[in-house]
Amino acid sequence: MFPNSDFISIARSLVSCPTAPFHERYALQVIHEFAKNRPQLALQQDSYGNVLLLYNGTRSKRNPRLVLTAHLDHPGLIYHERIKDTQFIFGLYGGVTPALLKGATIRIYDVNRERQQRPFKGRIVRVKTEKNRRTLVTLETTFPLPFAPSKPGTFATWDLPPWRQRGNRLNALACDDLVGASVALSFLDQLIRDRTPTRAGVLLTRAEEVGFVGMLAALNEGYLDPEALYINIECSSVKAGAQMGGGPIVRVGDRMSIFSPQITAALAACAEEIQATEPSFKYQRKLMDSGACEATPMVHQGLQTGAVALPLGNYHNIGENALKPEQIAIPDALFLKDLLVHFVQRKGGAMSTISHGSEALTKGLNSRLESYRSLLEATSPSHCE
Repeated sequence: MFPNSDFISIARSLVSCPTAPFHERYALQVIHEFAKNRPQLALQQDSYGNVLLLYNGTRSKRNPRLVLTAHLDHPGLIYHERIKDTQFIFGLYGGVTPALLKGATIRIYDVNRERQQRPFKGRIVRVKTEKNRRTLVTLETTFPLPFAPSKPGTFATWDLPPWRQRGNRLNALACDDLVGASVALSFLDQLIRDRTPTRAGVLLTRAEEVGFVGMLAALNEGYLDPEALYINIECSSVKAGAQMGGGPIVRVGDRMSIFSPQITAALAACAEEIQATEPSFKYQRKLMDSGACEATPMVHQGLQTGAVALPLGNYHNIGENALKPEQIAIPDALFLKDLLVHFVQRKGGAMSTISHGSEALTKGLNSRLESYRSLLEATSPSHCE
């Protein structure tokens, strides 16, 4: 249904990469290849492996740069120790219900091997959650591994389809947040094609699923430009009240904090503008407080940060009785890219968009007051004495 979409081609390559917290190497390889094929982009990488792609469509620094952020990991298992040739202990990293793990089939990878490696299959035979709340699982393989497991280096994912497109729906092992990262990359692609005269960027972080530690490291090292504007992209569970297929979410906050009201208002105003000319465009405005995202530490650091999200089914592969592929509606992702592109391409750029959102709110509030001012004054208690 979307054969010519740049989003689909970008997402298929990135979403199909096996990944886990601290083991994002294959996703990072795709990012480096993406940048290498686009000389309009400059790639920077900090000492923790977080990657920043910069687009400089103008030399003017009058307006702040708009930077989208997303993360490259997904809950998974990391090698802990060997019991015997066909039995190993792995640790669970990321929020997955332990009760769903026993009996699950897994795929074992090693980052010292090529990206297209054939994974080695195994099965979880024991799940133990320790007093410190760390969950360890025992894996069994039919045959010894064809490589020596290493720590760090060897990790495992659930044995679920890496990419399955059916009509408007994408089912995949790791939509969160590789689909969000794919939207960010297709946003850059659009700016390059349109030769948009702006400054923009995409920050892709590591180890978000264990408490956004990649982002925390970047903030601690002063890696982020304090003058830039930021919009975090996430995939967020529909259980927080969003509807899959109802359009991307302008995210007001999460369970820990509220994000920049100016950027939130500007995103909503942009969405309304698009709807005025494209009635098929959909969006939602929600708090999405069933989880937390990287926008929270960014706001806490004092950065001007807003957030958007894609409604996600089977969040973290948590199905009703078993591990299931995550699911998004592809039109939601396409609408999100359109929204972000409109945000930065609107006349005057991102700052003008933010000012427009603030002005629209001011105008609406003033209009409401003027509509009832005379009645409010006439019925004031001071006139009734």
